[in-house]
Amino acid sequence: MPTRIEGGIDEMARGNPVVLATRSFPSQGAATDFFKEMLARYRAGDRISDLDALDLAALLERHDEFAQKVGSGTDHFSVMMAEHGTPCFRIERKDGTGTDFSYRHCITQRPPSRKQEVSQAFRRVVRFDLFKARDSFFADHKDAAGTVVCAVTGEPISLEQGHMDHRPPMTFEVIVTTFLVSRGLTVDAVPITTGQDEQVAPDINDPALGEDFRHYHAQVAALDFVKSSANLAQASQHRLRPTRIKLG
Repeated sequence: MPTRIEGGIDEMARGNPVVLATRSFPSQGAATDFFKEMLARYRAGDRISDLDALDLAALLERHDEFAQKVGSGTDHFSVMMAEHGTPCFRIERKDGTGTDFSYRHCITQRPPSRKQEVSQAFRRVVRFDLFKARDSFFADHKDAAGTVVCAVTGEPISLEQGHMDHRPPMTFEVIVTTFLVSRGLTVDAVPITTGQDEQVAPDINDPALGEDFRHYHAQVAALDFVKSSANLAQASQHRLRPTRIKLG
């Protein structure tokens, strides 16, 4: 259980503790669990309580784009929906503007890699195709209870519990990698927009390239309806090793 603190603690101490102005955690995992549980207490559109906001404000100070995120100053925090219907924290600024931020980013202090940003941007290109495929598959296969069997776990799940997952070996990472290789591109050559307000993920800044990827994805992707937690585990299991294909 994390405890309130009044003094500072060396963050390089054993166990990689996370030290905020309001609270100390023995490890990054403990901090992640704390803020994950906090986020789960709210729904999209909810305002974060003043007590929880103290911890969020202290956590936000660890963000590498802190000044840009805060802008004119934080009025309060709320919850918004990000990609794939997942919730995230949002800064509501004093001037009426706002933007999202990742509590995991603040905890680890590791911004996403260029490869991760490019993958997120390409996923945004096909997100509506994936939503359409999910809704169509569910409508065609749901049982009387309104559930469909997860392709990985075999358990019946609702529409809200699942995603359309890319069937191995053509995982989404492999699709992005083979697309770039076939066009002689490196991840650094893909034009993307990042770090903008109201942008929950990077965007491809070349409509023609984005549409090209969308058509390629439609040709090669084989999709399964999978429980969200199983989807994440499978993605980790089938992640490309750095020695397989190098993009730059």
